[in-house]
Amino acid sequence: MEKENHIPSDTSLPRPPLNGGDILISSPLLQDPNFKRSAVLILQRDSSGGHLGLVLNQPLQLSLNEVCHMPGPEAGLPLFGGGPVDMQRLFWVHTLGEQLPDSVEVLPGLWVGGNYETLMERFATGRPMKDHIRFYLGYSGWSPDQLEKEIDAGAWVVLSNFLDPGMLIRSSADRVWPDLVRNLGPSYRHWLMLPPHPSLN
Repeated sequence: MEKENHIPSDTSLPRPPLNGGDILISSPLLQDPNFKRSAVLILQRDSSGGHLGLVLNQPLQLSLNEVCHMPGPEAGLPLFGGGPVDMQRLFWVHTLGEQLPDSVEVLPGLWVGGNYETLMERFATGRPMKDHIRFYLGYSGWSPDQLEKEIDAGAWVVLSNFLDPGMLIRSSADRVWPDLVRNLGPSYRHWLMLPPHPSLN
């Protein structure tokens, strides 16, 4: 059974604050190339009320070993663009949990970061990594109240308490957005019928 997730249509109602683990799903009408048909995992809400997140479904024409020379047979894993900010910074999101010390759990079953030396050891020993971890260059950031205003304007819908975080790593990039839209419930099914380019409508 699909889990229903909705934001109030009456923006005068109090909305729970966005926190780490929430997923933003962009409206199909959002044409910003950084976020078009994107899903963004919120990593944290900072003390000032701003937010930091990773775009989950924008593959880059780069592999991991082109950026950090990771050892082992799976060093050719693809890289994804986490957002337009600080594209020299590398993030990793995974389902390995405590197997990578110092990881931070953002959703039950989904972690970010972790000890880099331990990560290199896992790659060097050839343990399977493909369906357990993804790597992102850059991140997405919003100043205090900016993201809330974008949500109120209809640019994003928030999916909270997502029940299958491993899907965010296992699914191909082109399936992440439509599969998450389906998790929003039948009220959003029409999003899947809209063409990627408005001129095609």
